[in-house]
Amino acid sequence: MDTLGIIAILIALAAAVFAGLTWWNSKQTMRHHIIEDIRKDYRSLEMHHAVKTLWQFYKDCNKDEKDFVGEYLKILDKDEKKLSNLEEHQRVEAERSTIHYQRRLVSHFYQYVAALYDNKILTGDIVFKTWAEEDLRIIPNIIIPIEIKLHEIIHTQPLQPINVENLPSSLSVLYKLYGDSMRADYQRGKNHA
Repeated sequence: MDTLGIIAILIALAAAVFAGLTWWNSKQTMRHHIIEDIRKDYRSLEMHHAVKTLWQFYKDCNKDEKDFVGEYLKILDKDEKKLSNLEEHQRVEAERSTIHYQRRLVSHFYQYVAALYDNKILTGDIVFKTWAEEDLRIIPNIIIPIEIKLHEIIHTQPLQPINVENLPSSLSVLYKLYGDSMRADYQRGKNHA
């Protein structure tokens, strides 16, 4: 092989290495921006209020031994009737105070995190250092039972009682995020023992 051929191969290798490093750097930058945006959303007052509202509702229903999903649906129906009587410009602000909006805010947030986690844009190491099992406990206790009932109401294929294999893909990814958080917490505790 002549000198010119060797130089061409070296230039091609250098270009490939540069392209690889550029791709890796852009992926890391994108991941950093995504994480910062998600953390900012999670730390927002609106998210804090939504999580707190859902847990309080759940605890109140359990304390009174009420079916919290049934109670949720009653409140949803009552709120819908109240909202329908408002003028259009009043509805948006009134909607923000409903438990349904609070649930949607939390549910969609965690579904986004779950999708990023499932697609390996966010790794378990990053996710579970930010949200421990305690933070994600809202998924199987509140979010999934309500989502299952809402799926039934809007005439999608009814699901069996919580069985991970029967969850729609959006919820199974959400449940996977929660399940993996438990394993990460267990592993952290095991490593510190």
